[in-house]
Amino acid sequence: MQPLYLADLINLAQAPLYLLIAFLALLSVKTAPRPRHVLALYALVSVAWLGAQVVWNRGALPFLLNDFKFRLPLYGLLLLAIILFWFVRAYLLVGGSGWGWWSLGVVWTGALLLLDSSRASTSDILWTGGGWMVLRDDFLRGGIALGWCLFTGAAVMTTLLAFRRTRQPLVRNRIRYLVLILLLVIAGQVAFLATYWTLGSLVSLPGVLIAAYAALTPRLPSLRRAMQRSLSYLITTGLALLFYLAALTLSLSAFRATQGTSPWLVGISLAAVLAVFFTPLLSQAQKWIDRLIAGVSHDPARILRQYSQDISNILDLDLLAKVVTELIGNALDISRGHLFTVSYEKAPEGGNCYRLQGVKGKGEEDPVPGILLEESPLANYFRYQRPPLPQSDIDNLPRFGGTPADERQWLSTLQMEVYVPIHSKDEWIGLLALGPKNSGEPFWDDDLFLLSSLADQTAVALENARLVESLVRLNNDFRRAIAALDQANRNLERLDRTKTDFISVASHELHSPLTLVNAYSQMLLEDPELASNPEYAKMLSGIHSGAQRLHEIVESMLDMAKIDTRELQLDLQPVSLGDLISSINEKLDAALKERNQKFEALDLTSLPAIQGDREALRKVFHHLLTNAIKYTPDGGKITVSGQALYPTRELLTESGVELVVSDTGIGIDPSMHEVIFTKFYQTGELALHSSGKTKFKGAGPGLGLAISKGIVEAHFGRIWVESPEHDEVRCPGSQFHVYLPLHQPEKTRPRPVI
Repeated sequence: MQPLYLADLINLAQAPLYLLIAFLALLSVKTAPRPRHVLALYALVSVAWLGAQVVWNRGALPFLLNDFKFRLPLYGLLLLAIILFWFVRAYLLVGGSGWGWWSLGVVWTGALLLLDSSRASTSDILWTGGGWMVLRDDFLRGGIALGWCLFTGAAVMTTLLAFRRTRQPLVRNRIRYLVLILLLVIAGQVAFLATYWTLGSLVSLPGVLIAAYAALTPRLPSLRRAMQRSLSYLITTGLALLFYLAALTLSLSAFRATQGTSPWLVGISLAAVLAVFFTPLLSQAQKWIDRLIAGVSHDPARILRQYSQDISNILDLDLLAKVVTELIGNALDISRGHLFTVSYEKAPEGGNCYRLQGVKGKGEEDPVPGILLEESPLANYFRYQRPPLPQSDIDNLPRFGGTPADERQWLSTLQMEVYVPIHSKDEWIGLLALGPKNSGEPFWDDDLFLLSSLADQTAVALENARLVESLVRLNNDFRRAIAALDQANRNLERLDRTKTDFISVASHELHSPLTLVNAYSQMLLEDPELASNPEYAKMLSGIHSGAQRLHEIVESMLDMAKIDTRELQLDLQPVSLGDLISSINEKLDAALKERNQKFEALDLTSLPAIQGDREALRKVFHHLLTNAIKYTPDGGKITVSGQALYPTRELLTESGVELVVSDTGIGIDPSMHEVIFTKFYQTGELALHSSGKTKFKGAGPGLGLAISKGIVEAHFGRIWVESPEHDEVRCPGSQFHVYLPLHQPEKTRPRPVI
């Protein structure tokens, strides 16, 4: 067995690295799958290619012809060029299936292999003429070289076009890695074509390693910055080396000049000089070189301190957005930026969503509002994650592959480079959208860390500004509501005046003709000839009853008009409420008997007389007793009780009398206790009411309680109702309370509160 050569050992040593690359590429899930899978294929083919070189170098595969066996590494090189081109397309996320290029590669390689394998049936000379001769071997080598040039050139052109078209700095940084990969891999393959096989494999390996790093890393560090730092390190190291050489030369010269001096003393002196002067000088030189090569970098501590001071007292949302984006823009050299407030609400299509309302910040254009669905990958990230999110991650990472098209279109409209979520108490309240840097550089890890810290500083100011804005909006809504309420009150007052005027005009206009109708109907009833005819007598009785009823309604309307216009005149005289209730009971006795109801007056004779208008008070208690009869079922009971009231220090300032009209009726809903005293109020559905003054739930004009309230208040009294509920089955009943003072006070004195 032939011994292993150094080239074979180098190839065998590289194989495990390629296998490791393939293994990692297949297992990783952090980046897009297409470039990882193509990279794994390239690594596996490279392992086979390296193994085949070892086998071929040792004279194996005797069944293959020598020429064909020698060309097999070249076929492997062509296959690697095709896979490299496919990796470039996958890495750059080039659209389309690319089957045309795959077909070209398969057809090209297959044709060459077919021609190479048909050596026994064809001549070694493929073409002669004009003094030229094309040999099979030369044609095959040229075909392999042309195919390699075609696919390698396509990979280079695809990379350059992608770099030229993109404006995203992070994408450009990824393409710079790809350029470095192509330079190393192509250089290695060129060396291989030049028969420097070992050198070619050694040069290609770093390119494949960088390709693995680029394909498996979601956010690549700056290649330009790494090169700048490497250059800075080399320059600094060179300066240090020169300084050490100079110091060593000086120390040797000093040692020779002073033969009697101990070498230890010279060494200690040299070390002291280096410690005192060289270290700070080298550090300062390092800063100068970094600034010269990499440019001026920002100071995060200073930026955070200044940022916190500038936004701490801002409560206006527009001003906050402007200041925030201006400060960040100046610190990081950003061309534009917007601040978005976030609200959680119902989505137009159903479900829930986050509405992002933009506040104009740095830049000329107004921010476009956006909507993120609750289950969207973007919404999930911004809601639960705090680190900034670059646009390149949204475009490339698999976790954002399910982002809806509308949301991607919104981000495309914004044309921003990085998005920084703002959280307050674990709640997503805002989003900073920042455009590219003016320098064209991407946002690096230290920039993103600084933005995350600035977002934490912004959270408190944004929350305060949102609260102030909500208060301002609420105050404006409150003012508009007050204005609308004032307008509604004016409209109601105008309608009430119109209604009062109508009642006054209608009652006056109806009073005279109704008086005539009532008088003539009475005369006709007293006519002996008509009274002797039963049919005529019945008709005349109905006319007279109707006229009487209309007369009562018109009288009620007149009373209501006087109350509304404050023209009610009281004829004050001593009034015995017991006698008044008895007289009213006598007139309602027929209705009580008809409804089989009981009436009881509890010791009203002992009540003191009051100063009031007897006829007006008669109307009050007539309406109250009539209502009690109407809303009490047949067989019920109506009770009138009273008590004398004397002044108390807390509430009552005048002596008076309180009468309570109680019934066992259907009761009144507590929410209606105030409403029933308004004009024309009807309980229940009017269509279900029966006609008649005292029938169960009989209908009426709805003026009785309003008139009662007006008359009682004209006497400087108070009327109210107490009832637990409205229930037509259990009949909880109602109690109407009427308080009347014994003597009428001065009109400027406030009414008592009972």
